[in-house]
Amino acid sequence: MEQRIELAPNCSLKPAGAMLFFVSTCLFSLGFALFFVFQGFWPVLPFWALEMLVLGLALRASMRRGKYTQTVLITDSQVSLVTRSRRGAQKQEFARHWTKVRLRSPPRRHGTSQLTLESRGRAYEVGSFLTEEDRCHLAERLRYLVGGMNESPLHVGDLVKCPHCRRWQTGRCQGR
Repeated sequence: MEQRIELAPNCSLKPAGAMLFFVSTCLFSLGFALFFVFQGFWPVLPFWALEMLVLGLALRASMRRGKYTQTVLITDSQVSLVTRSRRGAQKQEFARHWTKVRLRSPPRRHGTSQLTLESRGRAYEVGSFLTEEDRCHLAERLRYLVGGMNESPLHVGDLVKCPHCRRWQTGRCQGR
């Protein structure tokens, strides 16, 4: 039995919506910029152009980031991590029994934690684009699915999500 976890950043803005937003913002702000240019404040126009350039670059970076995905595939003997980005796909494979799930606390007070899959000296980050809460839930779920290094891993089919506490459990909920 196998378990697949698909991870992708939350990109609610589609390319057509981004283009519409950019064009409408440019036209709307151009109206104000031209009003001031006709009043004799011509330096407004270069700053308007610079502002729209920065907005366009930010939207472009956001659209590119939306193509970044990760897939974690857990079988009875193996853990695979496939990372897809605009540069292509990279695949890392680990023996399930030797894989450790580690959630490292942030180095600074307001930083973000780092979730990694580690095995035999190799470590790969998982879910860098997730929120802190989602990263903690994913770490908990992966720990249940992968198992510890000193214990036999759980069979993937034995894991169920409790409807009461919304945690991944191997049996009955401990909360109720």
